[in-house]
Amino acid sequence: MSAAAQATAKNFANLLSTSKSIKKFKKKIPPVEAITHIVDSGKSALPAELANRLDFIVIYDNKTKARMAEASENMFQKLYEKSTNEIDKAKLTAYMHYAMFFIKAPVVIAIAQKTPFEANLSDMLNTMEICANVYGIEIYELTAQLNAHRDFADILKLEKPAQVLTIFSAGFPEYK
Repeated sequence: MSAAAQATAKNFANLLSTSKSIKKFKKKIPPVEAITHIVDSGKSALPAELANRLDFIVIYDNKTKARMAEASENMFQKLYEKSTNEIDKAKLTAYMHYAMFFIKAPVVIAIAQKTPFEANLSDMLNTMEICANVYGIEIYELTAQLNAHRDFADILKLEKPAQVLTIFSAGFPEYK
C-alpha cells in the first residue's frame, strides 16, 4: 500500500474511532430479562408465520464472539486481496477496525432464517431498538460482517439451509 493510501487509511480509522458512530460498551452485562424482552418484542413485531421462520440467538460467550470476529476479519482480508484499487483497500482496512467493535459488546444477538425467504424486517429492528432503549441498552445492527454468513452458520451450529440474516451488538453505552 502506498504511503498516501496508508495515511488515508490511518486518518479514516482515526475518524471512525473518534466518531459518535463508533460505539463502546460498558462491561456490565444487561439483565437476561431485558435481552429476552428485546428479542420477544422483535418477534411480536412480525407476522407469526415469519417469526416462526427465524431463530434469535443470544450470544454472551466471548469465545463465540471471538470466532465470529475472526470470521469477519478473514472475510475482510479476502475482500482486500481481491481489491485492485488502493482507495478500496484503504477503506477496507479502516472499516475492518470499525466492524470489529462487536467483539467487545456484552451481548451479540444473531437473527437467522431457518429457510430462505424475502421479507422486510425493518419493523422488527425498530421495535427491538425501542425496547432496548427502555432499558438503557443500545443495540447496533451490523451488516458488513454478513459476508461471513457461512462461517457464522458453522460457528453457531445452524442446520442447513439456515443462515444468519443480521447481527446486533447490545449493551449499556459508554459515553466519552
